[in-house]
Amino acid sequence: MFITRIKASNFYGIKNPIEVSFTEGGEKEKIGYVNIGKERASLISGFYGANASGKSTILNIIDTITRVMVSKQQESILTPNGMQIETAISLPNYTKEMESKPIVLEMDFIIEETKYNYSISIINEGKEISEEVLYKNNKKIFSRKNHSISLEANMESKMGSLAKNIVAPKKSSFLSVILDDSSDISVFANLKEEIGVSNLSQIKTKFCFITDKRSVQMGQNNLNGLFAFAVKYINSDTKIQDEMLAIVNPVLKYFETPSFETLVIKKEGDPNPANKSFTFTYEAKYSNFYKNLGATELSAGTRELVAYIGDILKILKTGGVVVYDETSKFYHPDMEIAILNLFKDKDINKNNAQLFFSSHNHETFDLLQNDQAHILEKKNDNITVSKVSDYNVRERDNIKSKYRLGSIGGVPDTIDFNRIINNLL
Repeated sequence: MFITRIKASNFYGIKNPIEVSFTEGGEKEKIGYVNIGKERASLISGFYGANASGKSTILNIIDTITRVMVSKQQESILTPNGMQIETAISLPNYTKEMESKPIVLEMDFIIEETKYNYSISIINEGKEISEEVLYKNNKKIFSRKNHSISLEANMESKMGSLAKNIVAPKKSSFLSVILDDSSDISVFANLKEEIGVSNLSQIKTKFCFITDKRSVQMGQNNLNGLFAFAVKYINSDTKIQDEMLAIVNPVLKYFETPSFETLVIKKEGDPNPANKSFTFTYEAKYSNFYKNLGATELSAGTRELVAYIGDILKILKTGGVVVYDETSKFYHPDMEIAILNLFKDKDINKNNAQLFFSSHNHETFDLLQNDQAHILEKKNDNITVSKVSDYNVRERDNIKSKYRLGSIGGVPDTIDFNRIINNLL
């Protein structure tokens, strides 16, 4: 699975349409790329810029599109105080001139050598889907206008009168209805076969998101991500538990100290796995400690890697996509580079897993070709994105120096910041 292009407008800080391609021409093999026909798709793409420049927003395009494609959206949520609040699929750009315009998101991707293009428009401040289109190998499979679905002619003929009675839900994509395992197979059997449901269903298992936006939605941050690991461990059978520890224990031993032995995760109280309300102990055991160390006492970088290394390794083993926001947040710069470099190492990344990341660490430029490094800036309430290759920069030039000097943009104005602080003092 590879993402080859994304496009967005009226999405968070993006006002005017932006488009980012992750392919380049050429059939010759190149480190950090995978050949697809007469093109190469990048296996590692980095996004750089000052704070609030739009790095997370770019990654959130991928997050939002894939979530809308495969997950049904709740119509509303009930707050703790009993209020019913209508849910939003996504958030628009709130500048005045964009008020009546839809959020538009689009993504090109390849699964098992099949090319897909999916686009969606969302209106009513991100609360309602107005348009949706799916292409497979340049052939339109279906399109949507509000709640009405139009199928490709042959498919409409196969489905007969059923085709005219399909109604798409207000907040959920029609594609998510088709991909839902509980959907009526007799109704959508032909359509499932036509779109290649076994292909598209891989989106559910071959994406790993480590982003603030996904963390907010899933109730996970760096610390809670560690607890999510523990909950998954408790609710798994012994075989899965052993596999999970076989991954994280060597990582912890490397990060912490050679005397580290194992994580100890135990469910307290009711042993019934159906009981959703329970407590557990979560500790790190060391051979030379007289007492186990609480997992919350582990370093932030250790917690981050324990929480997500299993998911990253799964994608490296099977192929797929990792979207990792702020890889420089918790790791030493050299460790960050080591993690990113996993996706360039052909001996490790044998299944051509793809990584999209954002970072403030300019040392990571050394991992990338000029067309793999993207610079984000915010100008006139609008996010812009460009590649280093768009500038007068040669592959052998010192990109890090040019970036630090501001020659290719994406750096904060620290002089202006100092002036503001001086005024405040």
